Amino acid sequence: MALETWFWVGTVGMIAGTLLPLRDMIRYPSHRRYDLVLAGITGLAAIAYATMGLGLTATTVGEHTVYIARYVDWLVTTPLIVLYLAMLAKPSRRTYVWLLLADVFVIGAGIAAALNPGSQRWLFFAAGAVGYVVLLYGLLRTLPRALGDDPDPRVWSLFVTLRNITVVLWTLYPVVWMLAPAGVGILQTEMYTIVVVYLDFISKVAFVAFAALGADAVDRLVTATATGSSASMPDPMETPAATDAGDDD
Repeated sequence: MALETWFWVGTVGMIAGTLLPLRDMIRYPSHRRYDLVLAGITGLAAIAYATMGLGLTATTVGEHTVYIARYVDWLVTTPLIVLYLAMLAKPSRRTYVWLLLADVFVIGAGIAAALNPGSQRWLFFAAGAVGYVVLLYGLLRTLPRALGDDPDPRVWSLFVTLRNITVVLWTLYPVVWMLAPAGVGILQTEMYTIVVVYLDFISKVAFVAFAALGADAVDRLVTATATGSSASMPDPMETPAATDAGDDD
């Protein structure tokens, strides 16, 4: 199939994924903030895929084509994934900020590597890899600690499921990039596109689907916040709490 066909497959998949949080916004009005983040993940990705399906943002770098929309998608949607995980764990605002900066640095380094046809691209790739190690530390150690020693079992289960999906899939992206035309060129453009569409579908649509299925966990968070039992766990989407001053992450 032509590349544009795979881009439209991705578009349809992302639109389908967006319907889940939109449905939940109607069913659970109190979950609106959580569902808006989820809808943004797949909704913005759908726009990016449609843009690529229309043949826009394609640029030639060396002997291969780079779709800028793909990297813009990652630059916007991966912070939303980090945000959703932070909304479950409720760390301090400062913790979320450095996780966000690490994530943006990784994607920025990837953009620089993709747009550089020379050997310097491997320097950017290495820089991104270092940033990714920092991000992994935040996802695997810092956020779980923010949940506390005795977290709600349903919230913990949802967080671990979504975190593991994210870590496993995000770790595969740089491997695929190394094998792609922009890297060593083992994968041809069409195969690279197919693999990335698949990875995007799992890392975004599956993430959103599992999050939507975890509405009961979100309900517990909303209820706990409403009753004041989570006052010591600031929400990264709200004004920084006084506890940030004592955060040691």
